[in-house]
Amino acid sequence: MVNFKKILCPYDFSENADEALRYAVKLANPNTEICLLNIIQLPYLIDPYGFVYYDEKADQLKKDVESAMEKKINELNERYKGFVFSPHIAVNNDPAEVILQKQKEAGCEMVIMGSHGRKGLKRLLMGSVAETVLREADCPVLIIKHK
Repeated sequence: MVNFKKILCPYDFSENADEALRYAVKLANPNTEICLLNIIQLPYLIDPYGFVYYDEKADQLKKDVESAMEKKINELNERYKGFVFSPHIAVNNDPAEVILQKQKEAGCEMVIMGSHGRKGLKRLLMGSVAETVLREADCPVLIIKHK
């Protein structure tokens, strides 16, 4: 069995993310740090001059996510005694880029993430975050398909 020191688990509070997190705990040992990464994608507007303005609710959204993440970490610490969970929050509209960057910055040796299973035109237009991470990561990536 491989002993990972750090596992990155992108976490958006969805069932897919919870399933990926369960796999991360199964593969981890009590010395492994599981880094939960939430990426806040802010709604924005571009005026006729090309200036970008973020919605005025952005600050409140970030506070809400920080609070929810703190609650989730406390819940995980209670459920999985001895394991180490660390919250990471990023604000960016390119989730794949953030995941790849955080994996390198934090020194994570594996990424475990859920897949939303988009198909057809939606996948073509939106792309697949999981697919991009799988292709470009310099560590093992485990993608948990939604049941």
